[in-house]
Amino acid sequence: MSHITANPESEGLAGKTVNSEPFIVAKVLPLSLILLVSTVLWQFNPPSGLDVAAYQTAIVFIATIAAIVANVLPTGSVAIISLAIYTLLRPGGETTAKAAIETALSNFNHSLIWLIIIAFMIARAFAKTGLGRRIALLLLSKFGHSSLRVAYCLGIADFLIAPATPSNTARAAIVSPIANSLAKTINESDKKLGKYLISSSSAMNDASAVGFQTGFAGNLALVGIASTVAGITLSFADWAFYLLLPALALLVVMPFVLYRVISPETKQTPEAPVFAKKELKAMGGMSLGEWKLVGVFISLIVMWVGGKTLGLHSTSAAFIGLAALLLMGVLSWNDIKSEKGAWDTLIWFAVLMGMASQLKTLGFTAWVGDWVSDLLSAGMSGASATMFLTAMMAFYLFTAYFFASATAKVVALAPVIIGALMTLGVSPLVAVLAVAGITNLGCNLSTYSHARNPLLMGYGFHTDSEWMKVGLVIAITGFVVFMFVGLIWWNLLGII
Repeated sequence: MSHITANPESEGLAGKTVNSEPFIVAKVLPLSLILLVSTVLWQFNPPSGLDVAAYQTAIVFIATIAAIVANVLPTGSVAIISLAIYTLLRPGGETTAKAAIETALSNFNHSLIWLIIIAFMIARAFAKTGLGRRIALLLLSKFGHSSLRVAYCLGIADFLIAPATPSNTARAAIVSPIANSLAKTINESDKKLGKYLISSSSAMNDASAVGFQTGFAGNLALVGIASTVAGITLSFADWAFYLLLPALALLVVMPFVLYRVISPETKQTPEAPVFAKKELKAMGGMSLGEWKLVGVFISLIVMWVGGKTLGLHSTSAAFIGLAALLLMGVLSWNDIKSEKGAWDTLIWFAVLMGMASQLKTLGFTAWVGDWVSDLLSAGMSGASATMFLTAMMAFYLFTAYFFASATAKVVALAPVIIGALMTLGVSPLVAVLAVAGITNLGCNLSTYSHARNPLLMGYGFHTDSEWMKVGLVIAITGFVVFMFVGLIWWNLLGII
């Protein structure tokens, strides 16, 4: 005789089956508050200077950002829901259903978004072939004789793979396991060593993103925003020309500052080169796949830097590189289909960028920029454009506490910040460059301000409070170094 054991979670008090699955999987309280506030605001007339379309589109956009910050649902889910709401409410003043959906989907064919998607695929090749890991180990085998040198080696490795890796998390997933293994191999009892290597790797992860347009997905979002808001077009070469020097200053300064602040007990690390050589021996010689990737990577850099001369758009070059990797078998179509981060980015990024672009078209961005600039002008009467820039960037840096995604932060705030700075007399190009750097420098401020932070904290070297204390050091030091070097460099170039 068979017996059936009931699941206690599926039975009510009267013995009736109860479905334990919630009717709504979103976080009900924050979702309800966001909907309530949005509904109330919808009933009011727009402020002076705004038309109804700009006002109502802004309500939908701000509600979307609030839902992302409150983690009501995964970002992609929030974006889909927001898109559906837009097509129903038609806040932009669309007169037909077709016009509403076309507006909502307008940025899904944006070339910069596809550049991000393809760069994610190329980053997958670095992980799949092991080339990124090999680069880090080679540096360590030659130069990793002290804990400070180890940190520099890991930072340089991050910089070398950054041009083809628009995901900081992907780079962290390549470099940080090496840092973790080294800390435990060299002196497992020295927790400060692990804390130092992981913290420095995290700081370098952001510094490399400052230096390369394709080093962070949000950079490419900013390129689109700069074109729309400020009329500034930045190529891969332009970005590196203006921002690689400040990024290299961060590479030089940050590991040393963290070395002094954290002060690991283990100073000399003769075990590091031994460890690296052992790991390289286990990997064997360079595989054919790695050599193929090296060739494609170098070709991509040439095409990105010389795009104007070669008559190639940066996204076209990325497609050529991806096609070569598929043709040579470095990546398979299954690899492309499995790159969840890329397809996730396509959905939510296109929706947010589309709304941000619509706000610019409808005049909301300029209106907020004027309001912010008037506020700053009143509070800092007589200040120079450089002082306004520094104050605004300090404010922008600490907004990272309110975002769980640096890309969402740049999409939400960059148009307003750039617009306000331009009104205050800051050069449009300098405004864009400053936003580019500071966007990347606040990612360590909290445990949730970047997707890679939980990964790095998972190694067990930081408590939550320790992470945020060190993150504050990274953010403030990075801000001072970037603004100091950046302003001097841009002044020498004559753009200030």
